[in-house]
Order: sequence, then C-alpha cells, then structure tokens
Amino acid sequence: MLQAQPPLEASPRPLVSVIMANYQAGRRIARALESVLNQTVCDLEVIISDDASGDESLALAREAALRDARVHLIEAEANAGPARSRNRALAQARGEWIAIVDSDDMIHPERFERLLAAARHFSADIVADNLLHFHEDGTPTRFLLGEGQRRPFRVSAEDWILAGYRPGTAPLGYLKPLIRASVLGDTRYDETLRIGEDYDLLLRLLLTGASLQVVPEPWYLYRRHSGSISHRLSIEDVAAMIDNQRRLVEREGPFPALVAAALEERMQRLEHSHAYERLVARIKQRDAIGALALLARRPRLASNLWRSLDDRRRRPAPVAVHQAPPRAEGVLLLGGMRSPQAPASHRIVPPYKGHADMDWMHPSPREVWAELADLGNGRDLKVVCNDPAGIYAAGFIPADRLTLVTTDGAAVAAGPQPRQAGEAIG
Repeated sequence: MLQAQPPLEASPRPLVSVIMANYQAGRRIARALESVLNQTVCDLEVIISDDASGDESLALAREAALRDARVHLIEAEANAGPARSRNRALAQARGEWIAIVDSDDMIHPERFERLLAAARHFSADIVADNLLHFHEDGTPTRFLLGEGQRRPFRVSAEDWILAGYRPGTAPLGYLKPLIRASVLGDTRYDETLRIGEDYDLLLRLLLTGASLQVVPEPWYLYRRHSGSISHRLSIEDVAAMIDNQRRLVEREGPFPALVAAALEERMQRLEHSHAYERLVARIKQRDAIGALALLARRPRLASNLWRSLDDRRRRPAPVAVHQAPPRAEGVLLLGGMRSPQAPASHRIVPPYKGHADMDWMHPSPREVWAELADLGNGRDLKVVCNDPAGIYAAGFIPADRLTLVTTDGAAVAAGPQPRQAGEAIG
C-alpha cells in the first residue's frame, strides 16, 4: 500500500483531474471530498463545479478550496444540470487522466492507485470499477455487477449499448470511469441530457476506437438517497435519450453491423419505455381514454403495467430516513489475521495485496466488503486496524465519520493529510 505525503502545492500537470459536479449535496460533499483528497495518489486536482446550490454544500466546497490548493471551485449562477456542470470542469482540467466522482459518493483510498495499475496491466484507455451501492434508508448493500461477473472484462461498443437490457448484463452507464485525457480530447457531455449523459459520452469514445476495461473490485462507493436523480426516469428524460441517439446516428453513422443492430434494439426499448411512462402519466391524470388508446397501439404495455403493480404490492413499506433509529458509535477490529489479544468479534478480512501483486483474474470476495459496508453505513465508527489488510478493508466502509487507528492507538495516515490519533475523518 502506498503511503501518501502532504502536497506542498498543486502540480502544474497533475496525474489525475477529478471532476465533481455538485448540486445540493449537503454535508455529503465533505465526505466525498475527503475520500478524494485522501487518495494514496495525491498528485491530483479536484474541480468542483457547483450548479447553483442553495444549501451548505457550496460553503463546504469553498472551505475545501481555501484549505487545499488542489481544490478548485467553479460557481454557476443558474442550475443547468450535471452535463453542463461537468463540461465546465472539463474545460479547466489539466490532468493526464480524468476521473468522475459525484459529490454525494465516496471512493476507496487506493482507488486511483489501483485503477491506474489496471489501465497499465490491460493497456486500456478507459478503466472502471464495480459500484458498491449503499443506501441511507438501511437497505442492504449491493453491487452494480451481478454475481456472475467475477473477473475483469473488456467492453465493446455493442456491449455498452445493450448493457442492462440483455439478460445477465448490468447497466454499465452508471460506472464512474477513469479516462485518459488524450483519448477524451475535446469530447464533451451532451447538455440536453439530465440522465444518461455518462452512457452517451463513453459510447462516443468507444465508437472512435477507445478501449474500456472493467474490473470487479468495488472501489467506488455509490450512495443512494431520497435526493438521487440517476435512478428516476421521466417522460422528458426518455424523450431526450431518444433524440440523443437519433442525432448520434445521423451525425456519426453508418456503423458496423453489430453496432447498428445494437442501436436499433436500444431504440426500440427506449420507445417502449417512453410509451410506458406516458401510459403511467395518463393513469395518474385519470385520463382513461388516453390510457386505453396507448394500450391499443402497444398491447405489451399491459404486461409492464401489471408487473409494476405486482412489484409495488409485494414491496415492503419504505422506512423514512428521519424515522430510522439512530445507530450508536461503534468499534470494529479488522485484520488479515487474529492477534492473541483480539476479542471474538474481531473480523478476519482477506490478506492485503498491493496493486503490483494483485491477481486481476481472482479479486477478493465481494461479500466481505458488503458486510463491512452494512456495518458502517449511517453511523460513526472507530476502526482498529490490526495490519495492512485491515486498513485496506476499512476503505469499503461508508461511515459518515470514520476514525482509523492501529492496535496500539496510533492514527492511520489514510491519505495526504496527516492526522492525530483518534481524530475523526470527515
């Protein structure tokens, strides 16, 4: 594991430029920034592009920019969506690699170190890792990639287009990639999209010949909460995605047969989704004639509606975040081996392997990281790290306040900011 040192000043050409669009992230942005600034790769810059936030996240971003020369803040006068926010940040990015990190998420301290190693190992222009989904309402942790996906894999343009549509595939558009700046070039986000902008950007890069490698280790901790927008589709969102693909085909086609067939299949699915959203809207408006007319044109919508109603009927009632019982501060002992003085509650984690020793074809079992994420989610946690394996494992815990110490009480230097023993991180 690399031991990062405090940066004296911002690098003129950092290794990594982190693009962080922000809108109303609240205090979550503090933990997101900390997880980036505490990377073992400290040769980086963070460009926060605020989209006219009216909450405390803007003040926290300003404070971070004053404390650390690597943090730069762009403030917008009016809200314009994540695509434009990211484009503003990209216009100022100077790094050799571009990383996308959202202002309400967290990343493992070694994420950039290991993704850069993966890019070298697989000779990839773009690398991405699995997402560890943790939920503020206490829903158990899950991963973006399914259980059957345990090894790294290359993603072609046609794979990318149909990811999440075909059985056994995950919606890869949610991935937060690390992109080589020379490959990105002048390519920018489509500002007409409020959802699906990541999918569109990566697709255009793949169509120009860029190589994308995905590794199954979940170094990106993806927060799901009531304010999240990326899992909500509206009629307007789907219509924008349809228009986006039509423009792509007109502007950059014709495509190879496999790509053209994948785009056609996706278009059919988008149009069906658009019709379904219109059906739901008409039902909510009590427009029986309009709903029946849609069903007459697209009879398959009836089965979608029935499945949706059945799923809702089976779904347990959600627990509101403000009603969830608070979780007390806890202590957790982690290590790759049990010490003689360790209590029975000591959790054994996989042995530590630095990025140079990683067996890319046999990553650590994800179940361990999910268990740790559930233990730390939504609470203040003190983690006593018995060895490097314990320190690495602690990086998968999305606690809002996390204190890391060794068994002798010394603070763990998790990143470029040295800390005193017992000082909370975040």
